[in-house]
Amino acid sequence: MDILKKNFFELFNINISIDINKSELDEKVKIFQTQFHPDKYANGSDLEKRLALQISSHVNDGYKVLGDIVLRIEYILKINNFTKDESKTINDINFLREQIEYNELVESLEENFDKDIIDEHLSKIRLLLKNTIDSIKLFFDSEDYENMWQNLSKLRFYTKNINELIKMRNK
Repeated sequence: MDILKKNFFELFNINISIDINKSELDEKVKIFQTQFHPDKYANGSDLEKRLALQISSHVNDGYKVLGDIVLRIEYILKINNFTKDESKTINDINFLREQIEYNELVESLEENFDKDIIDEHLSKIRLLLKNTIDSIKLFFDSEDYENMWQNLSKLRFYTKNINELIKMRNK
């Protein structure tokens, strides 16, 4: 079935973009889930059941990927046939320094918990995250996939840091 051959942006009829309308995606996934829910085909042929299950799985995968900015950017790189050896490192010295400083910060906060310091760093990292996303958008617009990939590594790092700090703050 053609629906299974569509990339996730085509599937949900969404323009390929770093930003998506999450509400629109939510609405479209609900329509698909209603239309192709496997229970709806319980009395159908084996082929109909299998297709409904495959389509439902494809829709769920697409929703997961498009709903998460990191996965969405990875997917955009993939559908643009950009591949990069993940073992290659980033040569941005400032970013490497940032990573070391962050690890030292987490270590010190584990020993001396301070909610104000955590909140301060959360604000800083959220700003870095926003700036990184803005850079990725510019690189996407100019089809500079190499720099998109470089910044994707930063995005992963900042996202992970935000989640770690929130978890630490909520202990």
